[in-house]
Amino acid sequence: MKAVGGTAYIKIDGESLTLAGSWIVSPTKNVKTGVAGLSGPAGYTKAPRIPFMEGSIIDDGSKELIKKLEDKDNATVTLELVNGKSYYGSEMYLAGEPSHDLATGEISIRLEGKVINEM
Repeated sequence: MKAVGGTAYIKIDGESLTLAGSWIVSPTKNVKTGVAGLSGPAGYTKAPRIPFMEGSIIDDGSKELIKKLEDKDNATVTLELVNGKSYYGSEMYLAGEPSHDLATGEISIRLEGKVINEM
């Protein structure tokens, strides 16, 4: 048997960060929503959406880590998985409000961007 999950690595503009907890990658560019008429399913609507990567990193004590992430607005993000798959995001930025859990040293972040490719 081979590993299918559990170990992963992230680089933001070439700088390695330590991942914590669980990470989610949503690379799709569109969302489809079903439409039903009075006589039943009629089809779907298709709308653009923003691809994202979301999870927690470990605060390694670097000064202004959150500010450095916040200042990025055209970052390249690479997420490498233990199973050999990688996700490559371009034109990524820190979205929303990062939160720092002082008890665990984890910083929850969400990175959004123009495109995320699965390799």
